[in-house]
Order: sequence, then structure tokens, then C-alpha cells
Amino acid sequence: MADKDLDKRFEEAINKANSEEQSAVPLEMQLHLYAYYKRVIDEPYVNNRSFQTNDLRAGFKMNALIQVQQISKAEAKRRYIEIIEKLYPRPW
Repeated sequence: MADKDLDKRFEEAINKANSEEQSAVPLEMQLHLYAYYKRVIDEPYVNNRSFQTNDLRAGFKMNALIQVQQISKAEAKRRYIEIIEKLYPRPW
């Protein structure tokens, strides 16, 4: 898939995700989507101030971000798209 096609599909997937009710998505999938999105926008976990607290949710988010740091941005986009398309089958 060409970079432009991947970028377009990723933007469409983001728009679809933003238009749907987040609470209907299983928490594990929410974590994966969060981590893949943050990887694509290149926001490293060490710079995220929300992790300065000791709450469990922040710990899960940090763990998800650490797990995706070694994959490419293109792979993160593909995985994000795959999850969104499983949650919300096309056409949209």
C-alpha cells in the first residue's frame, strides 16, 4: 500500500473512531488504539505528563506505549486501521 493510501485510510479511521461512542469499545482495544495513535504522532511515553501520577489507568497507558515504541509508524497505522475496521465494518 502506498504511503498516501495508508495516510488516507488512517485519517478515515481516526475520523470514524472520533464519531463513535468510545464506551462501546472494549478497554483492551482502547489501549491498543491509544498506543498506535500516539506512536504515529510520535509522542514518546517519557514526555507524557499524565504518567506522573500513580493511578492504575496511567500505568496501563504507559505500558501500552512502551510496547509499541519499536514498531514503525506505518505498522502502527496499519494496526490502528485494522482494529477500527473490525469494530466498524465498512462502508462508512
